[in-house]
Amino acid sequence: MSELVCKTPNSSPTWGVLDLFLWKLIPEKFGGGKGYIQKFKDAWVKHNKHTILRAAGTNRLPVELLAGVCWIEVGGDPNFIDRVAFEVRAFDWSGPSVIDKSLTVTRIPTKTSFGSVSIQLRTAAQTLGMDPMEMTNGELRNLANCLQRDVYNIDTVARHLRLLADHDKFSSPLTMEQVRIVGARYNRGIGLSIDQLKQNTSYGNFIVNNWSRFSRLVR
Repeated sequence: MSELVCKTPNSSPTWGVLDLFLWKLIPEKFGGGKGYIQKFKDAWVKHNKHTILRAAGTNRLPVELLAGVCWIEVGGDPNFIDRVAFEVRAFDWSGPSVIDKSLTVTRIPTKTSFGSVSIQLRTAAQTLGMDPMEMTNGELRNLANCLQRDVYNIDTVARHLRLLADHDKFSSPLTMEQVRIVGARYNRGIGLSIDQLKQNTSYGNFIVNNWSRFSRLVR
């Protein structure tokens, strides 16, 4: 696989250890807590609104759907945690396949999520037309590096959302009920039927219920 090209600068607000501390340990009345992380999410989406608008248009998605996924996913664990997790898993799964299948204690490296808008390496690879099972650790690291650049990250997430809509044969424009399903699939995957998925569409419900907020952030 040729090296991925993802040179667009990543100049978004970044979530670090101090942010995690303020979110988890400082009461909201002193500027921390839920209010702190929500302000960060709002600022991140606003900063990237032009990329979100373009990616949503290119992939025939409601911009609020893409903005909502971005808002939900950004913040939380600092990005370096993902890198550490990947390297631990890559080492654990570095033996012969017969050993890997029986003695490993971690998830396979391709299940590591990367990017401010969290997406698993295997999902990103498949979205981009690559076979994650055939990729070397070096190629996976290259993909991970690209996903940590927000423009590339948002574009990949938008492409994946389009594929999720296509999976259920949803045409554009999406209805609100279809948005619920696509949002739920981003969180729960394509292994479930629509009827099974409808038993828990909380991720998609959150996007629909906060539609006006996401619209304001990108307009």
